[in-house]
Amino acid sequence: MADPDVASAALVRAWGAYRLINQSVDENDERRVILERLIRQRREAGIDDPEMLAVAGLKFLKQLDQPGTSRRD
Repeated sequence: MADPDVASAALVRAWGAYRLINQSVDENDERRVILERLIRQRREAGIDDPEMLAVAGLKFLKQLDQPGTSRRD
């Protein structure tokens, strides 16, 4: 079973970093839900390093910010 603390730590780190870079993004922006889903899926797939999960999340958010990119996961 996946340790939820690893996913939670990665989510907090990635979302915090993203919001530092993008200060106009609201704490409750829909991208946070999408990010959480992605991180939890990767965690359940076996990635157990919170740093790797956070980096994967930040890369994903950067892709979402590209013009023409859907916000769906």
